[in-house]
Amino acid sequence: MTMEFIVGAVIAGLVVMFFVGKYFSKKLPKETHFECARCGTVARHTDRTIDAWRNNKTTFFCQSCHIKWVRARAPRERARSASPAGSRSGCLGVVVLFAVVPLAGFLLMHAYA
Repeated sequence: MTMEFIVGAVIAGLVVMFFVGKYFSKKLPKETHFECARCGTVARHTDRTIDAWRNNKTTFFCQSCHIKWVRARAPRERARSASPAGSRSGCLGVVVLFAVVPLAGFLLMHAYA
């Protein structure tokens, strides 16, 4: 094995480890409770608020305030955000990443070989 191949494999491995760690980590907030930003009540973290915390949000709302907010939104806006076609899950990006990283390593290996 050449040095370029080893370096390419290490870089590809680090990129894969970064994305796996970011998307499959099960980190939890240190605090089990939070203060609702709207009504001020102390509530226990739910799956929804933990996901928000993982997405670096700092403002959390209790379940009743969240339901009021969802109901207050225009029906058209709710339908647009709830549609699966409008969601940005990132699957295509991951597929492209898995295709581009080995291709880039292959091209780099042939360029310096």
